[in-house]
Amino acid sequence: MKTLWLFAVLLAVTGCSTYNAGRPFPLVEADPISVRGCRPVGRFAGPYGYRFWGPPPVLGDFKYRAAVQAREAGATHIYWRDDFWGYYGQSRVVGHAFDCTGVAMPGYDDLDAY
Repeated sequence: MKTLWLFAVLLAVTGCSTYNAGRPFPLVEADPISVRGCRPVGRFAGPYGYRFWGPPPVLGDFKYRAAVQAREAGATHIYWRDDFWGYYGQSRVVGHAFDCTGVAMPGYDDLDAY
């Protein structure tokens, strides 16, 4: 019986670790400074959760699904922000998608000037 449980756990761990293999992230993750000259495409709000008094938000594959939807809407870049509000510390991850086609994006050296 112990061997069966060990096999089941190993199978589950192997399946979870290879879930996203072979799927590249469809957008470039950016910061708000680098996308300020780009056209906004949309806002993708994630699941709710709590910071202090309850379970945190479970993202699962939310970021990947949101990036795919933003890509279909014409986005090239996305940045993620955590929204916090309320007495109990409710939190939510929000993705902001932008189309930066034709916009000169700053490199890491250019961001030091800000």
